[in-house]
Amino acid sequence: MPEPVWLITGASSGFGKEIALTALQRGHKVIAVARSTSKLGALKDAGADVLSLDVTKSLDELKEHVAQAQSKYGRIDILVNSAGYVLEAAVEEAR
Repeated sequence: MPEPVWLITGASSGFGKEIALTALQRGHKVIAVARSTSKLGALKDAGADVLSLDVTKSLDELKEHVAQAQSKYGRIDILVNSAGYVLEAAVEEAR
């Protein structure tokens, strides 16, 4: 059976980066995405394919990026969506 292909969003730091590194260490294929590929250098050096992707873009743009990612290996077996942001404020100020 071929090694799994992972697509991991928010891979520039935190859980996304750690999951990507662990998958690569296990010999899996990883497509790591983040808004800026300049922050994915360590993963690229470790063997990941890297792509730019901002998950806040339109659905049509997201579909194009996913198609580009899928074309690398012809499939995506595992999706990890760890992209996100932090909103820090008092409850009364958060919107």
